[in-house]
Amino acid sequence: MNVVTACDSGFYHCLKELAKSVRKCYGKPLIVYDLGLADEQIAELDAITHKIQIDEDVNHTGKSYLKPHGKHSTRATHKPFCVRHYFENYCEPMIFVDSDCLFIKRVEETGFDVGVTYTPHKKKNIIYYNGMINSGVIFFNTPAVELVERWAKECKKEDTTDQKALSDVLQEKINIENYKKIQMWNNLKIKIFDTRIYNDFHLTKKGKILHFINTKHREDIYEKLIDGHKKGKDIRKMFREIKRGKKSHIKKIIDKITNFFHQRGLPKR
Repeated sequence: MNVVTACDSGFYHCLKELAKSVRKCYGKPLIVYDLGLADEQIAELDAITHKIQIDEDVNHTGKSYLKPHGKHSTRATHKPFCVRHYFENYCEPMIFVDSDCLFIKRVEETGFDVGVTYTPHKKKNIIYYNGMINSGVIFFNTPAVELVERWAKECKKEDTTDQKALSDVLQEKINIENYKKIQMWNNLKIKIFDTRIYNDFHLTKKGKILHFINTKHREDIYEKLIDGHKKGKDIRKMFREIKRGKKSHIKKIIDKITNFFHQRGLPKR
C-alpha cells in the first residue's frame, strides 16, 4: 500500500506533516506529484516526487462557481491524471489524499476496487453542488482504468471540480448514500466509506485520517493545530477557539475564576 498526493509550494507546510505521518504509519515515503514545489522543499522532504504535466484544457489550478451564491470551489482536476500516471509506474494499491490530510493510524482496506468517502446526513433533500463524495481521500486497490478515464474526461468540463466530476460519474451506476454496501460501477466494486473515520474534516478523535480543510489548513492556524495534536490536545475544540472565538464551558469557568483572583490581587491557584 502506498500513499499518494499532489502539492504545490503553497501547501508545503501541510505536506511535511503528511509525509511524517505516512512514514510513521507505513514505514515508507509518501509519493508526491509535484505541481509547483520549490527545489529546496523537494530536497528536504521525506518523499518520492514525480513531475507531471497537466493539459491546459483541464485548468486544474482554476476555480469553479458551482453554487448560485457563495464561494468558489477549487477545481483540483489534476487528480485522475496523477492516478493514471501512478498505475503506469507502480503496481501496489494506493490511497490518494489531499496534501492537507494527516494519518493517525495505518489504513489498508481490501475487498473492493475503488473506495470514496461520504458524509451521512439525517437531513433530506440536500443539494450537493460540489458532488456527494469528499474526494480528499480516495482508495485505489486496482488501476480502474475505465473509471479513471471517465473521471478525466469529466474534469475537462468548464463548471466542475475533481470532486463533482467523480461524484457525477459514480452516480451513473451507484447510490452513494448506500455507504454500507459494496456496489458495482460496470465491472468495478465500489465501496463508500464514512468521512467521520476515513476523511475526518471535523478533527475528532475517531478519525484514522484527519483532513484540515478550508481555514484549518491556513498556515498560522494549521501550525497551532498540529502542535496541539502532538501534545494530545482536543484540536477540534482548539479550532473553535482559534478561528471562531468559541470557548468550551469548562474553559469559560476557568477564565472566570482566573479573572476573579486577578481583579482582587489574590494569588492564582
